[in-house]
Amino acid sequence: MAATVKTLLENPGELYWGTRVGDPEYHYGIAMDLRDGTLAVQLVYVLTDLDEDGEALVTPDTLMSCFTVADLEKTGIVLSDNMDDAPDGTIGWYCIELSVFNQDELAALQESNEEHDECLDSVIQALSASPEEVQAEDSFLEEYSFFDLLDELSDLSDKIDRGELARPLPFQFHLIGDALLGWQFADEKDFR
Repeated sequence: MAATVKTLLENPGELYWGTRVGDPEYHYGIAMDLRDGTLAVQLVYVLTDLDEDGEALVTPDTLMSCFTVADLEKTGIVLSDNMDDAPDGTIGWYCIELSVFNQDELAALQESNEEHDECLDSVIQALSASPEEVQAEDSFLEEYSFFDLLDELSDLSDKIDRGELARPLPFQFHLIGDALLGWQFADEKDFR
């Protein structure tokens, strides 16, 4: 069963991996942490290196033991900024899109969400939920799957890259190790 937003919030900071592999062969992981009205979301992209036979060195099984970014590093998956001088034993590279949302900005987030095809539905629902709602067995957060959140977050970063979101953004956005993402139209630093 795929993780839901509820599952991610119940296990703060822990990376969950989706079964979807994109082009060019990214694996996707998501971690969420909601504390004191602030929701931090990490969308982690992992690109595998290949062995001499062209087989992927990073597999879903490899990632199942990686619960944090530190676990990626221990496994030989290094920050993509180090692709050109990767240490021996490197099996892949990662980068992170980190978004930080505050309940204080909920009205601005809702307005931005309405203007941009509901690209923040999961985030807004998570920020709006009380601790009791998160813990409830039939929490409405169960409606939002890992893949819903993945689609929203990757769509959000595409909109930022294309300059479709007005600045200042109603949230913080940072790229960590952006060598994999190939932003074409914008510099992420412009949105800080």
